[in-house]
Order: sequence, then structure tokens, then C-alpha cells
Amino acid sequence: MDFSHLEFVDKEEFTADNRKRTSDLLIKTEFRGEAAGFLIHLEHQAQRDSDLGMRMLEYFMLDWREYRLPVYPIAVLTYQGSVPAQPVTVDFPNKRVLQFDFDVIDLRHMDAEPYVKMANPAALALAARMRFRSGNRLQLIKDFALTLARMALSKPVGDMVAAFFFAYQRLSQAERLQLQQKISRVESTEMRDRVMELTNPWIEAGKEQGRQEGRLEGRQEGRQQGEVELVLRQLSRRLGALSAPHEKAIRKLSIASIEALGEALLDFASSADLGRWLRLHK
Repeated sequence: MDFSHLEFVDKEEFTADNRKRTSDLLIKTEFRGEAAGFLIHLEHQAQRDSDLGMRMLEYFMLDWREYRLPVYPIAVLTYQGSVPAQPVTVDFPNKRVLQFDFDVIDLRHMDAEPYVKMANPAALALAARMRFRSGNRLQLIKDFALTLARMALSKPVGDMVAAFFFAYQRLSQAERLQLQQKISRVESTEMRDRVMELTNPWIEAGKEQGRQEGRLEGRQEGRQQGEVELVLRQLSRRLGALSAPHEKAIRKLSIASIEALGEALLDFASSADLGRWLRLHK
């Protein structure tokens, strides 16, 4: 396949039951120098569908008839408990009149490790649906954030990749704090800031979790939790990793004190400044 020749093809066809094609991708490319090329049909399947094979066959026929080019069909599976799709066959006693097969990429059976380090926004996003080995999840999420921060993507694209990734790789409160500490140890201040700009999905998730818990335990407590997480993030970006005593002291502050700290931290140059402020606002 000639990867230097890729043309994304618009799909205006409708299916037999008048459904517009929205979830698949059609790419025209060349193979072994043949100018005529061929089509790659990618179909993303996020939930189990017993009719997947029939739909792949229908799209195959639509594309082959429309473009008069060979079509290579691939199904990308991301749902839990996916099983290999079966070829579509039609048999009679005297002969097999149809055998249609297609390739399957089952993300749930692929290791995420190489893909969270790949400078490709699609690979980074889809890595969220791959296999994360136990005990290595936070490191892989950190690798994802660093890789995404290094790429020269527009903000809307970067935000979309991050939002997709963290929609599936949700973090608990303890995991968010551990990850922030890992990120804060990145040597380059510029890189640390760029990474933290990408952490909005898990910061917002933390604030939302705090708000939800607050509705159960009291709106005041939920608001305080959200403010604390935001201030901790700002301090980590400005000063680097916080010490355990400082973090514990911050979590004990009232809402009014947290809001005051959010303004005061703009003048902090070191952790010593934070320590002095906390001693004055016990």
C-alpha cells in the first residue's frame, strides 16, 4: 500500500433501508504502484451487533458499484467482550454461492503501551479502548499526556483527543492526585504547562465528582472539593510537586481560605512562600 497517496472519499450513499452512512471511513489509495488503486472501508463498532457482517457486505457492494474499485473491508471493534466477526456465507447443497470475509481489529485485545507513545492523534485516542496492564495504568496515561502535548495539534483537535481518551480512562480521586504528581515532575516547565493544559478532562471530572458527592453529602462540601482540586492543580503547575504536609493542610482549609489561596498563589515563587502562607492561615 502507498501511504503517500491517501484520499478520503465522501460517502453519499444510503443503505437499502434508507440509513445514511455516518460511522465508517472510506479511503482511496494505491497498491503496488497500480494507478487505479483500491478502497479501504473502515467500520467502527462500539457495541455488539449480530448484523455486522451483513452491514459490511452491504457497504462493500455499495462502494464497489459506485467507484468500480476493489474494496478492502476492515471492522474496528471497541466494545467489551468482543468476539471475532464471522464471514458471511450462503450455501446450497451443490455449492457455496457466497463467501464474504473482512479483517477485524479488536482494540480490546491490543496492548496500549506502544500506542500512547505514537505521535498520531487517532492512535492516541483509540489507545483508550486498548488493554492497560495492571499496575502500569497511570504510567501509560502519563505517556499519553506527554505524547499529545509534544504534538503540534490545534487546540480543538488536542481537546477532542483528550476528551475521547478520558471518557474511557476515568480516574479516581487518588489516581488523579498521583497523576498530577507524576506530571509535576516533568523537567521542562514549558512541557509541564503544556501537559497540564491537556489535563482538563480529568480535572473537570474531579470537580464533577466533587459536585456529585457534594449533592449527597451537602452542597457546601462538594463546592469545597472542586475548589481544592483546582487550587492544587494551579500550585502544581507553578511550584512543581507539592509535599504531603502542604497538600494535607490545603485540604483542611475552608472555602474562603481556598479562594484566598487561589489569588495569593500568583505571587508565590517557591514552596517556602506556600508554607509561610499556610502557617498564617491555619
